[in-house]
Amino acid sequence: MTNCLCSLPNNAPVLTRRAVLAALMAFICTPRAGRAAPELPDQVAGIHLPRSALALRAAQFASENYPPFLFNHCMRTYLFGAVAMQHHQSSYHADNAFVAASLHDLGLLRAFATEQGSFETDGADRATRFASESGASPPDSQEIWHAVALHDARFALLEHESSAAMLVALGAGSDVLGPDADMIDARRSAQIVAAFPRLGFKKQFTALLVDHCRRKPLSQRGTWLEGLCRDTSPSSWTAKLADDIAAAPFAE
Repeated sequence: MTNCLCSLPNNAPVLTRRAVLAALMAFICTPRAGRAAPELPDQVAGIHLPRSALALRAAQFASENYPPFLFNHCMRTYLFGAVAMQHHQSSYHADNAFVAASLHDLGLLRAFATEQGSFETDGADRATRFASESGASPPDSQEIWHAVALHDARFALLEHESSAAMLVALGAGSDVLGPDADMIDARRSAQIVAAFPRLGFKKQFTALLVDHCRRKPLSQRGTWLEGLCRDTSPSSWTAKLADDIAAAPFAE
């Protein structure tokens, strides 16, 4: 019987930790064209999932392009956000909120990333294009853009935005950092996670963020990800704001 343990030739390349991570992220971020349409439940935790043509197309697009852990995160984002909006007794446009929640992390995938844009604006631009191509009206497409672009903005800013933006922000925050028990009780939270399991979300999502920060560290100035990007690529953050102001082309 042949021994299956083979020695590497002396000139074989050595895989570094960074190379392994890059290969893993390339696999995670590769769109899965032709994936079957997701079978969404009618409702979870008392929240009905939209069934319009636009909403179903958004779920299909998300399923084809996201790795499963990220698709489930986006579904949980809508559900957590909808429960939170119930707590606030706030109405919202369900289709727009669902499309924005479904597509809010597109900008983290290499296939949708621009050279310099933040992941929020890259995702917002692609989500708006998707909505327009799918028949959404200009006002609805604009609401979707704002909901994606501002989904991790400060609450004081979101209070002046649309209800869809508030829903996506509350939902994404609840799923990443944990739900506020005053808004989302443990029973409904468990129902949401049971419907769309986390699939190792913490580890895989963190790896996705780190990969983005390594590729485009300066794209996240002034955003939720700035701290992580500074830690991930400290050499990219040598310029100081005071130096930028001093270098402006004015005498004083």
